Amino acid sequence: MAFWGNKQEGESPQPGQQAAVQVTGTLEEGYEELVKAKGRAPAIDLAIKLSDMILEHAVRERASDVHIESQGPNLRVRFRVDGILQDMLNSPKNADIPLTQRIRVLAGFDPEPPTSFRNEEGRFQKMLAGRAIQVRVSSFPTVNGEKLVLRVLDRQQLGLDLDQVGLDQDALTLIKKLIRNPYGIFFITGSTGSGKTTSLYAMLKNINTPMINIITLEDPVEYRLEGINQAQISAKTGFTWAEGLRTILRQDPDVIMVGEIRDFDTAEISLRAALTGHLLFTTIHTINAPSIIERLFEMGVPPFLIGSSMLGAVSQRLVRKVCPKCAQNASAPSEPVVNEFVKNMDPDEARIVKELILKPGATYKVEKGCPECRNTGYMGRTGIFELMLMNEEIRKQILDHAPTDVIKRTAIKTGKMRTLLMDGILKARAGTTTLSEIIRVTATMV
Repeated sequence: MAFWGNKQEGESPQPGQQAAVQVTGTLEEGYEELVKAKGRAPAIDLAIKLSDMILEHAVRERASDVHIESQGPNLRVRFRVDGILQDMLNSPKNADIPLTQRIRVLAGFDPEPPTSFRNEEGRFQKMLAGRAIQVRVSSFPTVNGEKLVLRVLDRQQLGLDLDQVGLDQDALTLIKKLIRNPYGIFFITGSTGSGKTTSLYAMLKNINTPMINIITLEDPVEYRLEGINQAQISAKTGFTWAEGLRTILRQDPDVIMVGEIRDFDTAEISLRAALTGHLLFTTIHTINAPSIIERLFEMGVPPFLIGSSMLGAVSQRLVRKVCPKCAQNASAPSEPVVNEFVKNMDPDEARIVKELILKPGATYKVEKGCPECRNTGYMGRTGIFELMLMNEEIRKQILDHAPTDVIKRTAIKTGKMRTLLMDGILKARAGTTTLSEIIRVTATMV
């Protein structure tokens, strides 16, 4: 998981900042210079220079992932920037620059890929711009040759405080109060790469004091947090989620963070621990906050256990922030266009969404594109959130095994829940992002 991946050394990181890496020219230009130098320098030196150059460009461009691929006769390098893949290098391969062998050695693999497929995952650390950048490497065999994906993990991004992740003031106040409960379970849900781990760490950081014992169970432990006891799942040694949780409960914990709830055993132990005086944070994969209830039902968790242990849930996504250098003002959509957009929604939700979009006083923006943002129109990312708090009405519906749409309607009516789309529209109204970006990210929920 990477959230914004763009923080600077020695200051409080803010979404949208760029890392200060001294790299000039494009990656393609740098590669061509290295190709010209072949024969005058040892092959391994050229590979070292190329791998360093790719990582330096990745940090400069705020990339969360680097894809190194063989495309027929070409070497292709792509960066995932603000959630979108972009071509950075597409040039003829050069056998005199053994790039993949260099990265394989850094990651702790054998220099040559195995003849029969074997799942290979490794990691290494590089000093860039005066700070340590963690790189996680995954290898995959394709018909064109080995594909490597490098996840760039910038430790600076975990310096985020809870008030920097993009929560509005009301939601921030509620969450700060919620995470100080003496017991109960709080869920975070969202797609892969939506910043769940960053939000979890920000919550733990917010409550971390010498007076409480915080223990985490993760797979893998991507970042080390000071003052917090972190454990890593290991299938090889038999240290599973369920076994880890049982062991944690004998370690006198006040707060437990479970990286992910995947099955009945983990869910049941977690929810029972939340009932017996522990505060527990965890993630789960669902499309929105209300559908967590149905997911737990599917796992076989009894309704009474959910209703009595659950404090609430937050669903989140990352949206690209409009580039401040080239963004242009835009007018609000017309009423007929908005009517068409909301026609398939629940009537209550449709009414709120329509009011939010058409309400006067918005400063809508539209993306344009400039050299600063690589002509995408966007620079950096922020979160949009859907906070559902447990109340008596929702508890009754859980006991009645109510479907997700009923729970969602109740959460909006009685719990004043703002959906991901609603929160996104508010951020578009403020000019932080664009309506088209909000619709792109929340399309499956409309």
